[in-house]
Amino acid sequence: MELISKKIRQEVLATDPETIREIVTSTGFFNAEEIEIAVELADEFLAKGIESGYQFLFIENENETQGYACYGKIPGTKNSFALYWIAVHEKFRNSGLGRILLKESEREIFDQGGTGIYVETSSRAQYVPTRMFYEKNGYQLKTRFEDYYDLGDDLVFYVKKNS
Repeated sequence: MELISKKIRQEVLATDPETIREIVTSTGFFNAEEIEIAVELADEFLAKGIESGYQFLFIENENETQGYACYGKIPGTKNSFALYWIAVHEKFRNSGLGRILLKESEREIFDQGGTGIYVETSSRAQYVPTRMFYEKNGYQLKTRFEDYYDLGDDLVFYVKKNS
């Protein structure tokens, strides 16, 4: 598949919560509770629209959704945004789709006046590629909170500023 045929969609469809469930589950990274949270964010957007505080990007090829990102302005801040989720279906991983989603999310955030993007991830060994992904794309490791998710599973906090 050529990247040229890929398209980015911002509209959230009624079928997207289940598509998100499939994508997030396929990665093997997330537990059942985390998967439900990912789905709930899309459900909340469908119920409340932009007032939910969440925005989405979906990457598609021939009407198949292959990955997505969810981000939003952090409540109580002037111009800070969180990247809540970025996931690519397992069968499309390592194809550059994550980077496309990340760059498009950054563009959207900075176009909306965002001055910083904040990302949380896990310290587990399974997440080494995730942390490398953020670092390769200009995110700076800012801090770690020990045993945040569980004993031995720290929260790793990254930031990218609008330069």
